[in-house]
Amino acid sequence: MFAGLMKSTSPADFATKLIFVLITIIISAFVLRFLWNKALVPYVTVLRPIGTLLDAFLLALAISVIRGY
Repeated sequence: MFAGLMKSTSPADFATKLIFVLITIIISAFVLRFLWNKALVPYVTVLRPIGTLLDAFLLALAISVIRGY
């Protein structure tokens, strides 16, 4: 995902790819917050619930960077 962003040929192409990356990360943040709070927290006692969407966004961004998308 990020590699394709850097290979943009024009500013319009860069903007389109950047918007796509941000939308993907925002959707991932919503899904991640739901799964984290509903599936992981009740069963893994050392985890705490994600309180804000900003925390979920930062976690989704970190996971995207680590995975290399």
